[in-house]
Amino acid sequence: MGGTRFLGVEVVEALLERGHEVTVFHRGTRAPVYSAPVTEVHGDRDVPENLAPLAALDLDTVLDLSAYTRAQTERLLAALPDVERYVHCSTLNVYRPSPLLPWPEDTPYGPHRLWGRYATEKIGCELALREARPEPLTTASIRLPLVLGPGNYIAREEFVLNRLLDAETILLSGDGQAVHQYVWLRHAAAALARATELAVEGFAAYNVASRRCITSLEGFVEVCAEVSGTTPRLRTVGGGPTGEDLAVFNGVDCVFPFSNENTVGDIGAADAAGLLEPYLPLHEMIAAALEHLLAHPERRSWSRTEAEKRVLARVGDEQLTRAR
Repeated sequence: MGGTRFLGVEVVEALLERGHEVTVFHRGTRAPVYSAPVTEVHGDRDVPENLAPLAALDLDTVLDLSAYTRAQTERLLAALPDVERYVHCSTLNVYRPSPLLPWPEDTPYGPHRLWGRYATEKIGCELALREARPEPLTTASIRLPLVLGPGNYIAREEFVLNRLLDAETILLSGDGQAVHQYVWLRHAAAALARATELAVEGFAAYNVASRRCITSLEGFVEVCAEVSGTTPRLRTVGGGPTGEDLAVFNGVDCVFPFSNENTVGDIGAADAAGLLEPYLPLHEMIAAALEHLLAHPERRSWSRTEAEKRVLARVGDEQLTRAR
């Protein structure tokens, strides 16, 4: 389900590399070129009758990358109630935050208000799977942190790199010291593909992240600066996790692309299940993003978010920047 941009394309490729026959259900708005033939079914998953053709196919596994609401998961379960294996792409944001890091998979569900409806609905997706898929059916939820990779459609690496390359001030929410965990695009894809082969009965959840890739907001900027050969101009702006004392973090209109809120999952279970890739330094991930950015000049055109503009108006002009 999905499979036509960023992580989805990489997951399809990982499945093909492992010898699977792949059917991709999507709306037909993108036409990626895969390395081997796949079956494509076009439709809108929010329209129940569009899912009917899937029931006529000989499918043994669902890998769902595009379920963002409980209703979407429930509709797919109604169309494919007895599929043998089901892998759901989830998030660390389903947890109720605990001060004890890292968070294991038995950490209670939230939602934490910082993640708003996104977290509430992702929890709903998992609950729908728990309720509707009894043993011996295999159900796996792969809970990801922030995904990094070249061409990311969410401005994460490029948010920071563009400002560094243009010697512009980078605003850090709160004190900029909260720590986040990352997963490399291809590491996440490999884990999702391997999860389709797990021999478990019932529901199992796995935190999947790249090994040893945990930094503070400030530390992430420093790594980006080292890779790009720039000197960061940083300013901490207070304003809690969002930089503006907002109840819900908005990843599009943001002061910084990560909240100033600790978010780290325990990856021991995923490691034991064989879902993790070897260590890849964060510097190499950022280098790949920088190479892609420089190869696509149109991505060097950027502007401040409205959140940044609001905060700059509040805290003062660029002369107040603390250069590092």
